[in-house]
Amino acid sequence: MTTKGTPNPNINDISSKSRENESSSSSSSTTRSILWRLFRLTVVSLVLEVAVALKKYVNHGSFTPWTCSVFGYQCSRLYDVPFNGYVHKDYITAQEVFKQNFYSGEEVGAATAAYVDGELVLDIQGGWQDPDKNIPYTDKTLQMVFSSTKALTSIVVAQFVEKGVLSYDEKISTYWPEFSQGNKENVTLGDLMQHAAGVGYLENGITTAELEDPERRSHILAEQPHNFGGRVAGRTVNDVAADLNEKYGIEWYLRPYQEEYDYRISSFYTAPTIIRIYSTIKELGGIGNFFKAILNPDENVMKSVASLPDGVATSAFPSLRLRRVESPSYSGHTNARSIAKLAAMMANKGKAIVDGEPDLLSTETYNLVTEPVPLDFDVFFKRHINCVKGGWGNHEDFSVEGVQFIGWPGFGGSTFFWNHELKIGFGYHMNGIASGTIQSPDNRSMSILGAIVKEALKKKNNTSR
Repeated sequence: MTTKGTPNPNINDISSKSRENESSSSSSSTTRSILWRLFRLTVVSLVLEVAVALKKYVNHGSFTPWTCSVFGYQCSRLYDVPFNGYVHKDYITAQEVFKQNFYSGEEVGAATAAYVDGELVLDIQGGWQDPDKNIPYTDKTLQMVFSSTKALTSIVVAQFVEKGVLSYDEKISTYWPEFSQGNKENVTLGDLMQHAAGVGYLENGITTAELEDPERRSHILAEQPHNFGGRVAGRTVNDVAADLNEKYGIEWYLRPYQEEYDYRISSFYTAPTIIRIYSTIKELGGIGNFFKAILNPDENVMKSVASLPDGVATSAFPSLRLRRVESPSYSGHTNARSIAKLAAMMANKGKAIVDGEPDLLSTETYNLVTEPVPLDFDVFFKRHINCVKGGWGNHEDFSVEGVQFIGWPGFGGSTFFWNHELKIGFGYHMNGIASGTIQSPDNRSMSILGAIVKEALKKKNNTSR
């Protein structure tokens, strides 16, 4: 028992412990607060660093090594690229533009060629046919050019029109009665060639086995509700292409399944997913349109994609299974010089550009097939497409330095273009598919063509003085 006025030691001890606990609690709370702030700061810093790295990554070339785009490491690999071919001294700039596409990481393997006024001024290849095996892309490499094949097919059809076998104004059902099913009885050959036949996809798709069988394929195409089965006057486009190959020393194959082509045909290489998504967002005009396209996909586009043989992805091309299938709209395998030489003859109004070789078309036929047709709205591309009677395009996307070209591009970026005024025939193909959309041509080919046009215009102006 304690006496009155004497401090209670237990109370003092309790107070002291209480103060110690409060101090400890306050210190602990301060520590947690500091750690929390440091954690948030670290997270924010990491997010910012990732965002900066991501921005660097997507804003570099589609095939730039990530170590280079993000860290600036191993960038020398971009310059370790083999190049082959020929360039006229006056068109060195076009060659430099071609090389720059590789140095900026926009290419894996590619080739381009051009004739000006009947003379071969550019025929070069660069990069890799197979980067994993270090097989270079050369003049022996063959590349599938997708819809650029349509440019060849249009020439073949024009030849049969010239012979009087076909007419652009005649109904397809005249040549192929079965085609009249599904409200297609009034579709003309001209409609078909000008992408206005109303059959942009197959309702139930098609298999490679069905495509290999001409009768089954024709039946499937004919019964589609409001293209031609690939046969013209009893011959396939591949048959006629073989004749062109022999006559003009070029190479176009629509069904190159033989073993001799196994080591010549290049596969396709797609850019990393994140880069393809970024490119798609830019091409669609923003993230809002991107999500709109995902959440509400266009029925025509989706059905067209689903119409590929066996519903395969484009990355499956050109497998042996698909190389056995001929399609006059997409299965062409060729090289840039072969594209450019045909284009050069078209630029010469169908006349041959090599002494001793036959003309491709008569001047009269050329004038007929290059007549402009009324502007139409394309439900697939969601835009108006300028065409000429023979089926090639001549819309504003094909204009370079104020010079309008005629032709047709292919998925991924391949091109078949010509211009009569400057007598330019141009070809380009690649194995690197950078974008997730169907946009073509792209800046890789058009920048090269721009350099060629500038030089051709300069020569023309100097001549006219």
